[in-house]
Amino acid sequence: MKTPVLETERLTLRRFTRNDVQEVFDCWQSDPDVSRYMMWESSKEIEKAREFIDYELTMIDSDTWYRWCITKKESGTIIGTCLIYFNEEEKCWDISYNLGKKYWGVGYTTEAMKAAMDFAIHSLKVHEFVAAHAIENPASGRVIRKLGFHYEGEIEYICNGGNIHTTGKKYRLRT
Repeated sequence: MKTPVLETERLTLRRFTRNDVQEVFDCWQSDPDVSRYMMWESSKEIEKAREFIDYELTMIDSDTWYRWCITKKESGTIIGTCLIYFNEEEKCWDISYNLGKKYWGVGYTTEAMKAAMDFAIHSLKVHEFVAAHAIENPASGRVIRKLGFHYEGEIEYICNGGNIHTTGKKYRLRT
């Protein structure tokens, strides 16, 4: 199924286009504060943003990978990204998200992920999700709990392109 466009009160979640490279680079790809607890590492090379978008364009028709470009509805400004994907290791769906730093703390991540998960539950018939965050990133834990996830325990958490090895908190949600 092709990744659909989703709308919330303040946001539009859409597919990426090749025209998004500069905005993605400026918003989060080049910011080490955003990448610190993500699986990827920030880069000062715009080519990394181009590679990210090229990969996402190959995944648009996937039945196991749904990534959205999060934009502000009134302006179309790119503020971040969210993802639901089938986690082979867990045999259920996983969530991921990141926002540009200037958009942190106003509920955009929770709003976007609620829309993505609603799509997964109603259109894909997903009944179970997992999520995790580094213990040093409690804001991500608050988002996960607001989405209804329940804490399961601590896990090894590798992030920032493998540069940071820490403890993570793992959560699960059954619908």
